[in-house]
Amino acid sequence: MIGLGSAAPAWGSGGGTTINIDPADTGTTAAAFGTHRCDPNLGGGPFQAEDVWVFALPAAQQGNFTSLTIEFATEGGPVTENITTTPAGDRAIVGNRAWIRTPAGLSSTGELVNPFALTNATAVITGTDGTFDLAQTCPASGVTASPSLPVTGAAVSGPTLGKLTAVGGGLIMVGLVLLRAQRRRRFVA
Repeated sequence: MIGLGSAAPAWGSGGGTTINIDPADTGTTAAAFGTHRCDPNLGGGPFQAEDVWVFALPAAQQGNFTSLTIEFATEGGPVTENITTTPAGDRAIVGNRAWIRTPAGLSSTGELVNPFALTNATAVITGTDGTFDLAQTCPASGVTASPSLPVTGAAVSGPTLGKLTAVGGGLIMVGLVLLRAQRRRRFVA
C-alpha cells in the first residue's frame, strides 16, 4: 500500500490510473497560456465569451482519458469542473485528449475581469502513470488583457489604469495652473 502515491490505480472508479497535470501548466489563464490554437474537433472557437482548454496525454504515454477533474481560481472563488466519457455541449473526452469551455470573464471592452485560472487537475486514464499536459488554449475573441492569476475571495473593484492616468494628468494640469498663478502674483506685487 505504501508508495502507491498519486499514480495508484483508481479501483473505486472502475479501474484506471489516476495522474496529475504537469505543475508547469498551472497558474495561468487561457489568454496567458503560451500555445493558442482553436481546433473544431477539440471545442472549436474562438468564442466571444468563452475560453477553450485542451488537455493531452504525452505522445509516449499509452492510454486514453476516462475522466478529468479540473480546478480553476476565479475572483468569485474556486470552481471545479469534471469531464467524463459522456460528451456534453461544453466538454468532451476525445481519446488521449480532452477539452472544456469556460467563461472568459470579459468586460464589454474586452478586458479580463474575472478569468478562470487553472490551478490543478487530475485525470483517470487507461494507460500508465505519469503526468498530462495543458496542450493548448483557444482564448475568447477580443481579449485585451491577460493576467496570470485572478484575485480570489471577495470581489475586488477599483480604478482602472485609464482612470488613474486621467486623474494624474488632471492633477498635473491643476498644479501647473497654480504655479503660473503664483508666479504672476509675484510679478504684480
